[in-house]
Amino acid sequence: MKKITLIFLLFAIVINSQVYFLSNDGVYKSFEKIETGIFDGIVSINNNIYILKHDAIINLKTKQEIKIDSPVYIGDSYFLSNGSIYKLENDKLLFYKILPNNLKNVYVYKNFLIGIQSGKIVGINNGKLIWTIDPNNEKILKIKISNGHLAVFTNNGLTIFDIANPMYPRYIEHFTNADDYEFNGYHVLLINNEVNIYDENKKLLFSRKVNGNTLISDGENIYIGNYIITSDLNITTFPYKIKGVAVLKGENLPQGEIKLLWSTNLNFEIKSRPVAINNTLFVASTNGKILALKNGKIIWEYRLPFIITGHLTLTNKELLATSWDNNVYAFDFSGKLLWKVQLDSDVALGVAWDGIMIYALSDEGYLYEIKDGEIINQYKAGKWPITGPFISLSGNIYSVDAMGYLWKNNKKDKFIGKVRNLAFFSETPVIPSENSFVLLDDFGNEFLFEKYSIIKNGKTVFKSNDEIIDAILGKNNIFILSSNGNLYVIDRKKYKIIYSNTFKNSKFLVFDNGILYIIGEKAYAISTNDINPNSWFSVYKDNMNSSSINY
Repeated sequence: MKKITLIFLLFAIVINSQVYFLSNDGVYKSFEKIETGIFDGIVSINNNIYILKHDAIINLKTKQEIKIDSPVYIGDSYFLSNGSIYKLENDKLLFYKILPNNLKNVYVYKNFLIGIQSGKIVGINNGKLIWTIDPNNEKILKIKISNGHLAVFTNNGLTIFDIANPMYPRYIEHFTNADDYEFNGYHVLLINNEVNIYDENKKLLFSRKVNGNTLISDGENIYIGNYIITSDLNITTFPYKIKGVAVLKGENLPQGEIKLLWSTNLNFEIKSRPVAINNTLFVASTNGKILALKNGKIIWEYRLPFIITGHLTLTNKELLATSWDNNVYAFDFSGKLLWKVQLDSDVALGVAWDGIMIYALSDEGYLYEIKDGEIINQYKAGKWPITGPFISLSGNIYSVDAMGYLWKNNKKDKFIGKVRNLAFFSETPVIPSENSFVLLDDFGNEFLFEKYSIIKNGKTVFKSNDEIIDAILGKNNIFILSSNGNLYVIDRKKYKIIYSNTFKNSKFLVFDNGILYIIGEKAYAISTNDINPNSWFSVYKDNMNSSSINY
């Protein structure tokens, strides 16, 4: 067959989307299990997520069950069941047609029914045979459709056709061997448990042994076993095996322009990173004052007896603050003091929260586990900690001491220098370079924020004329704050500045529910066209400063 030049397409659907993963024990949104059970598949149809059981299709949001025997998704909202094809519309199954005789390995793509029949690949439209692909003397083993490409597996290798216009399949490429295939702008082949990624010229760009036997794509990233291979060929390990992926495009993205919502004078020094939830911003001054602000108005305040430098932290029901008077304090969201716990020495850093336990580090290097205002456990870690505690997926507690040594629980690990944070995608800490910090997106891509640059997976994607002192990684954009108070909003597709403004003497950024807070001598709130990721998107993980991948 004549070789036809490939039109190289790049897909960028995921950056503004929410991804759901099917594993052996349920459905996950990032690391959060949102549905427990054993399911046969997961699909996105009309921006709804559906999970497949042996006897039903279930709307993940509404929990409505649509009864059907052994459903198999074959594309474009169509399902195959017992030889008949049905279309899912508005949570109702509409009978489409009975499957033609001897038609196997069926897909529906742009109103075409494509499958294997009598040793040939056929394309049927409105009941009429439009084309066939005859592999001559080769035996067809299976076919697969991936992002406008038809992969034909025979005993003589793999042949790829462009079916973006399914009326006219166009030959693209042939590979001598492959067990599975996906197209994500590259040709992705699985051969003997090894993923090989080729460009349009068949140049090998990536090769890696993996632990799965089926390739899955969301149009941009590749999933196999418990690995994610991003479009820029970065590989990340998930703590569970991925059986299926479904994407909601542009889920809950706010609409409208970036604009100032309110501002208010704080008139005090601040060294403690604030937190925000449900349009309420919590701020602590160096001299011990804690404020709660809503819509720019102070709704309550409380003064501690001594200095606050550690970040504030939120649990489900408490605001947590630490002080140089040796105490950890907990308030309800109305400002009532619930409890305080005295430690052995000053507490210059904020606490971590994993959904169950509070973790605090004293200046003497003792690590405390606190629950409901009671110390449950304590042990010695590194003295004079400079950052931490941070909690891994399995509950290991990491910190960095004044000499730059990494501690794992009560054991000194290795020298890493004076870093500003650690970040976690699962169990192993992502460690930034000295005097820098690192953030992660939902796919484990690493964004290192050095003094004057942003580095994604080892490649510089943005250079700043101003020193970067804080940043937020949104779904759409990156928000960076410079030392001279300049705020830059950077589009994550092209890494270009789409908005800038100056907020003098500002030190921190906090992002919650589409609102970006800029805090220093004043507090500002601006609207954004963005949402919180499920990843480590701020220095201490999120808008609650939880410092834990488990929460």
